[in-house]
Amino acid sequence: MPIIPAMAQTVLGSDAVAHVWTTNPDGSPQVSVVWVIARDDEILFGTDAASQKAKNLARDDRIVLSIEDEERNERGYQRHLVIRGRARIEPGPDPALMDRLATKYTGLKRHPLALRDSPTSVVVRVQIERLSGVGPWIDDAAERRFTRSQLAT
Repeated sequence: MPIIPAMAQTVLGSDAVAHVWTTNPDGSPQVSVVWVIARDDEILFGTDAASQKAKNLARDDRIVLSIEDEERNERGYQRHLVIRGRARIEPGPDPALMDRLATKYTGLKRHPLALRDSPTSVVVRVQIERLSGVGPWIDDAAERRFTRSQLAT
């Protein structure tokens, strides 16, 4: 059963790209852009195992994704969804996932890059620990936090 609030699902279902932050070995941030899909209580994306983000996540599974909405709130702030979590890397390739991402972001039925069938591609599955940002998916009083007990209900 999905734990992601409906309004956050809407942003995740749009063609807005996600900015992904991982941590380099020296502690500095590494940022890249990925196509994402929400599935139940996880966020999925594909990458190459040799990418810096995959190397960073193999060493340190902490991850932050930020997705900007098209709307501004009543105060003029750009709405955005920030997801903090832990990433799990699964060996790929996963052509079906890559094709779903291609359809979502480009309208093409088949992913246009070699990553689709690459033996070095991986799937990153993000387990959500906390949602924050600016938008209707956030309670004004506090950030929404997820715990294992919430997932069980």
